[in-house]
Amino acid sequence: MRIRDLLAVVVGLLVVGGIAYGGWIYLSETIDPVAAEPEPGEDAGATADAYLDAWAANELSRMASLVREAPEDFDDHHRQLIAALSPTSFEVSGGDLAEPLDGRATVPVTVALELEEVADAISWDTELVLLRDRGVWAVEWSPATIHPELRAGWGFATTSIPVDREPILATDGTALAGGEPAVIFGFRPGSVTDVDELVRAFAAAIPGSEAAAERALNAENLNEDWFYEVVTVSQDRAEAASDQLRESMGVRTRTAPGARALFDPGFARHVVGVVADATAEQLEELGPDAEIGTQVAQFGLEAVFDEQLTGSDIIQVGIGEQGDEDGELRVVLGEGQSDPSSAVETTIDITVQRAIEAALVGIEDPAAIVVVDGADGAIRGSASRPLGGFNRAFSGRYPPGSTFKLITAEALIATGLNPDDEVACPAETTVGGLRVPNSGDRDLGTTTFATAFDESCNTTFATLGAQLGGDALTEAAGRFGFGIEPLVPLNAFGGSFPEPVDAAEAGAAAFGQARVETSPLHLASVAAATVNGEWHQPYLLGSEGPGESLALATGTAETLRSMLRSAVSSGTGDAADVAGQEVAGKTGTAQGEGGVEHAWFIGTWDGLGFAVLIEDGGSGGEIAAPLAGRLVEELARLTADDGDDPDADETGDETEG
Repeated sequence: MRIRDLLAVVVGLLVVGGIAYGGWIYLSETIDPVAAEPEPGEDAGATADAYLDAWAANELSRMASLVREAPEDFDDHHRQLIAALSPTSFEVSGGDLAEPLDGRATVPVTVALELEEVADAISWDTELVLLRDRGVWAVEWSPATIHPELRAGWGFATTSIPVDREPILATDGTALAGGEPAVIFGFRPGSVTDVDELVRAFAAAIPGSEAAAERALNAENLNEDWFYEVVTVSQDRAEAASDQLRESMGVRTRTAPGARALFDPGFARHVVGVVADATAEQLEELGPDAEIGTQVAQFGLEAVFDEQLTGSDIIQVGIGEQGDEDGELRVVLGEGQSDPSSAVETTIDITVQRAIEAALVGIEDPAAIVVVDGADGAIRGSASRPLGGFNRAFSGRYPPGSTFKLITAEALIATGLNPDDEVACPAETTVGGLRVPNSGDRDLGTTTFATAFDESCNTTFATLGAQLGGDALTEAAGRFGFGIEPLVPLNAFGGSFPEPVDAAEAGAAAFGQARVETSPLHLASVAAATVNGEWHQPYLLGSEGPGESLALATGTAETLRSMLRSAVSSGTGDAADVAGQEVAGKTGTAQGEGGVEHAWFIGTWDGLGFAVLIEDGGSGGEIAAPLAGRLVEELARLTADDGDDPDADETGDETEG
């Protein structure tokens, strides 16, 4: 912006022909004098204009020519600004010239520049002072002309400020990981006098850490003077545990930049993930500057959203003392984060997750539990065992076994079959040439459809499934989301139901065998679909759901709820029944590869759908149902405490529900 507008005055007098006035005749003529613009030096405004134009163009010699006695470091100060900040744009604008007084004039100046690392423009106000000496105007310059607080020995600079890793949040905003300082508990082998005593101390002080402590303490070739990590906990948890984990036992603690503590040790570990010391391979990938002890996201949401959680360092722009090794800024002009960091918000419910973790205490076999909200498909909790294994709750692929009878039942009810209608449940039958037995050669003869469901009669469902046919079964599976992947940013599997090619495969698929595959996550959503008669695509992040929804066949949901409740109160799922609680569900024993039998239970409680799996556990009714009952007990107890609601390749072998 120019300090003043140029003024051009054109004066002309035109007489056309001759005009007589008072005896005088004025001849035609044109007068066109143009007022000349003052040159720099002649006028304060022109001098200021010229200086600011030159500054904006970084023409240092031209600027210096307009300065009264430019100092030797004049160029250095201006070059230092550009070299230190490397602006992508640089603007200088002046305001109105103050009326000169006693040979002195001032112009307010705004300097604005943009930096690649900072989103918002950096700007500041300064003042241009002009003095008149012997009729010539010139700029009276000092470092303060560039910035009011710039002085000799100071210069412009940027400094990088590391940011804390953002937390991973539960649905209520509670930090599942991060959010407060973390402490790493470990040990120095040379100071440990009694390994068993130390393991017991870890178990008492930080429940859930004993397995890691035992594994680390009993490892081979330990260096006596090294620190070995056992568990990372919050600052509050560390203070509470310090009385039981003493240095006299060989226990040591340390903190590390970026160290993360889960809400509780192992809490939702497979979903949240872990940030831990980089392995040798990871250090090599990070480059030669990476140090031992560098924290790296290993798996889970921590790894998937590593860049979002960390973002980039905050870049501060300002003025500091040149040569200051600490890089401290005396004046901060602005700051920004070129890659802003942000928290990851999940749908995990703390109360539900606590119940899952409590239910799995003492479970040594590979297992998984998932809980899904029947209202919209939000994943409220998930856990897999062992903690060091893969996330079988999300990515495991298993035959569903007799839990699939829930879906076959929906298809049959949709055709008009009622719970009280008579069906056959022989001990064994043949469907399309396939031999199908009941577990334990159970023979109910002629019974009701409801009883066949309660007792999980394979022969009944194989026969009725073959009669339904592959198309009807495929459509029913589709209504329960088979073929639709969950909205989960982690490796996850939904359900696969290849259309049966013949009556034998349709009969086997009707009780969850043949080529049918699913995960605990998907079966939790199948159970949840009976809550309101609508299947919802499971989702883990609040920003990504709710997802797709599908209505069950008209009029089937209420009948299914009744049958599922009966299967728990008086059927194969009776071990899941909890006094005073409305538990509904279905057992399953699924024949997997190599003859292993996976124990299943899927069910509902208080608007939630859940799935329980014990891999190679055997009978669903004997193994998975009691664990489901324990889950409901914990849910009921913790909800009451908190005071609010949580939100085979081969099919001829003996299987049961």
